[in-house]
Amino acid sequence: MEQSNNRRGQRNDKPEDNIGNGQKFSGEALDIASRFQKLQDSVISYKKKNETLEKEKGELINKLHELSVKNDQLQTSCNELTTRFDSEKRRWQQRANDSDLEIQALKKKLIELKDEASRYQSALGEATNVRFGDDDSNNQVQLLKAIIEMQNLLIDFTTVKGKDITIDEKAVSELLANYKCKTKGKPVISAALQRSTFELLVNYTTKYLTRRPPQPRQSYQPSNQQQFQQQYQQPQQAQQAQQAQQSYNQRSPTNQLPIDDAYLESEITIHMISLCNLINKLGENRNGTDEITRVTPVKVRQQVYAVLGSRGFCKDNHPIIEKLANYILNNIENYRKISDEKQLEFQYKAIEVVKKFTHLYFRLNAQEPVPNYSRYFEAGNPLQNNVMDGSWDDDNMDNLEVEICSFPLIYIQGKNNSKKILSKAIVLPREKEQC
Repeated sequence: MEQSNNRRGQRNDKPEDNIGNGQKFSGEALDIASRFQKLQDSVISYKKKNETLEKEKGELINKLHELSVKNDQLQTSCNELTTRFDSEKRRWQQRANDSDLEIQALKKKLIELKDEASRYQSALGEATNVRFGDDDSNNQVQLLKAIIEMQNLLIDFTTVKGKDITIDEKAVSELLANYKCKTKGKPVISAALQRSTFELLVNYTTKYLTRRPPQPRQSYQPSNQQQFQQQYQQPQQAQQAQQAQQSYNQRSPTNQLPIDDAYLESEITIHMISLCNLINKLGENRNGTDEITRVTPVKVRQQVYAVLGSRGFCKDNHPIIEKLANYILNNIENYRKISDEKQLEFQYKAIEVVKKFTHLYFRLNAQEPVPNYSRYFEAGNPLQNNVMDGSWDDDNMDNLEVEICSFPLIYIQGKNNSKKILSKAIVLPREKEQC
């Protein structure tokens, strides 16, 4: 109603006002129409966008569903993997624990093996070490003491001084001539007797220890040989049995007659030399790189001679000792005569000399390498302080030479022709002849 009244009122307006109002409404209508058109365009545009968004929304919903399905699958797989991982983790953890225990056991075993290897290495070192210890009676310090004792015993045994001793001038002259001596004083005679005695001791002892006794030793038949053969009734079988028994007798070292006690040291030495030769032959003819094979013959020789040096001939009235003592006594008596009152005394001295020499002989041959103890300087050789020992003035050495060498130079031949002197040669000097 109010709008109607307004319309009436508007009709009552003046005409010129209506014209202006009409124009005004027309402009507003156009503006509204334009705006309406724009709104319609916007609505259409938004509808299209909405449709696009709805489409995209649908696609996204589908993708979301797919992703949700995949997520469920992945979650299931993840759970399975987690379960498997936990299971594997527990299994590997158990294995790790078992490995730790095994490692501890192996470490303990390794320590035990190292200790065992150390013991073996120590034993091998001892087995391959050819040097004697400081407390061993065969070391070179003790050997030198034994050499000096031997020299002193020889000097005492070969003395030509005293009213109880008579010199055979003719025999002595021949002896001194053999050594090319030019003087005949008692010191020279005694020195010649020392050398002669020592040479006899070396030659006789070497011959005794390295040669079998002259009487052959026959193999004996075992007590059960007849029983061994009787069990074969057929001739061919009996012959085979006899051949087998003969072969056994040849192979078995126990089927020998008991060794003569007088030749016990000799048998030991001969078997030792044979064993060392066989081991050396084994090392030459069989392949291998071990050190023990090379050193075994040396160790065998050292140990055998060390044993003989301790116990060899250590028996009262040993026949070889008595025989050798009589041998050197008879040799000395060719050059000097001793009164009956002194005979027993010198017999004891001879036995002492022989015992001391045999022990020295064994100790010398126990060294590695074996020393040379047969080097005598001949008469006329120049004096040399580095290898000779005696009484002379160093300032007058150029006018002196060797008269006689009573005791040999004992040395070890080294590499490059070098020598390690164990004991200098004992010599007596004489004046050189003036030209």
